[in-house]
Amino acid sequence: MKYLTPGPVQLPRFVIEAMAKQPPFHRGEEFKALFKSVLEKLGALYPATPVVMPGTGTLAVDTMIYNYVNPGDEVLAIIYGEFGKRAAESAKSRGATVLELERDTPPAPDEVDDVLRKNRSIKAVILVHNETSTAIAYKDMKKLADVVKSHGALLLVDAVSGFPAEPLAAGVDVVATASHKALLAPPGASILYLAKEPRATSSVPPSMDLRKFLKSLEHFETPYTPPIPVLYALDVSLSYILEQGVKYTEMHRERVDYLYSSVKLKAIPPPNLRSLTVTAFYCDKPKEAIAKLRSAGYVVAGGMYKYRDRSIRIGVMGDITLDDLKRVAEVVNDLA
Repeated sequence: MKYLTPGPVQLPRFVIEAMAKQPPFHRGEEFKALFKSVLEKLGALYPATPVVMPGTGTLAVDTMIYNYVNPGDEVLAIIYGEFGKRAAESAKSRGATVLELERDTPPAPDEVDDVLRKNRSIKAVILVHNETSTAIAYKDMKKLADVVKSHGALLLVDAVSGFPAEPLAAGVDVVATASHKALLAPPGASILYLAKEPRATSSVPPSMDLRKFLKSLEHFETPYTPPIPVLYALDVSLSYILEQGVKYTEMHRERVDYLYSSVKLKAIPPPNLRSLTVTAFYCDKPKEAIAKLRSAGYVVAGGMYKYRDRSIRIGVMGDITLDDLKRVAEVVNDLA
């Protein structure tokens, strides 16, 4: 069985083998050496301070919001899928006043600029870099970052299902991601990139307090027990990704292009907004398609958001080949 889901992904054998060892004591020198290696490799992927916590993508997003948004703050949540709505819910749970800008496709930076001009008290903009539910990616992040910065607000980005295969421009204030998607490791590590110091003036749960994690980084430690097996996996997956360089992105682009050109179903995302890590198609019989693919040895995902009962999603991350995608397209097309 191969997993072509939006995550967890099909892991290469070398990643699975890397985590199959006795976890060392997390206050010892062996762990510090491992953690230092992982942090350096993460730092090579994006120009901000990486933080690794036990958890998944949802915790990374919640941690980002609770450390950079205070109760009573006004924030703009840009929504074009299920995970954008979840980020808005997180901000509301923090006690923020949330202005929701919801579209079927992402607003251009100029439209965001107009909203910020009319709402001068907004302190943060929250959006999803790669919307897993609709297979839409925000392709103009650099300009958006410049727009948000010009208004003195923070740009908080959920990059859980895209980074690092889906390019992410420098300039984002805080990035939330996780180990189990395009970082090619198992679930268990929440990962954040911090370009600004935490802004929380109201209390944050100790397990989510980024100031504690930043202080521990000085000694290559964590304030609480880290996901050590996941760090072993990340250490080798990050080496692989860095060795691939731009080829890593191009490999995903090739897979996405193949599916959209081969599968006869109508695509959900417009061509200029298509994610490089997950595809989404309208499907009249999604349960039947998923069952047929499983019988052929492939696991794909059902729909989410507005397309929950009328679409399928096929991930292209992990240890898969074009031959796998060819077989998937054949099975889907037999039902189309």
